Amino acid sequence: MEGPSIVGLSGQMALRQQLDVVANNVANASTTAYRGDRTLFQSHVSRLDVPGREVAFVQDRATYVDTRAGAIAATGNPLDVAIDGNAFLAVERPGNAGRGYTRDGRLRVAPDNTLVDTAGRPVLDEGGGHLLMPERFSAAEIRADGTVLATTDGRSEQVGRLGLFQPGDPRGIRKGGDGLLEIPPAGLRPVEPGSREVRLVQGALESSSVQPIAEIANLTALQRAYDNVQRIVADDDSRIRKMIEALGRPN
Repeated sequence: MEGPSIVGLSGQMALRQQLDVVANNVANASTTAYRGDRTLFQSHVSRLDVPGREVAFVQDRATYVDTRAGAIAATGNPLDVAIDGNAFLAVERPGNAGRGYTRDGRLRVAPDNTLVDTAGRPVLDEGGGHLLMPERFSAAEIRADGTVLATTDGRSEQVGRLGLFQPGDPRGIRKGGDGLLEIPPAGLRPVEPGSREVRLVQGALESSSVQPIAEIANLTALQRAYDNVQRIVADDDSRIRKMIEALGRPN
């Protein structure tokens, strides 16, 4: 029969996971296009041999990415883009490590004129290729459908079109260790030009979806719950210790 200590420890493990997730959300409250994490737990109730008694356990089922978007704020930088709608930019990982996906639209031009993200990774077009800006361009325009235009010597030319991709099932999105998102290829599809569901906003960025006040309040509540469970475990440990001491005394 599991006592309160075992039950309490299962709850503490779940609460510790929640604390870590919420603390990470708070730390990224000002990170561009950051999507908060959420935890999913499942409670199990096991009946004991003692009539009328049962014990509850908590199991960590999953941590998933919150699909809610952050607010869009203007920056005035022509190479900043925000995605209005359910879609992601595709980025090429270094060393032929495949693709990653992001909503962070802080773009810049690399020394070789490739359009890259803040980490210097090439941002891909709709066909998976690189976007090369012309030499000595004086202005850039990124249209709502992702078309990139560059002006050189007073003449505008089309560079290409930023690839925008929609996930088949948002619940399958996971975060990679490099700051990019992993999206299962099953159901992943490019956004067609002229789509009314998704558009790019030039000169703007998406803010973090984390609401700091709500997350800090949640962090406080979780810490209190953790402390309460800790007291239960400590009380049960004290009870067991006293019982052992009493039973161990010679008659």
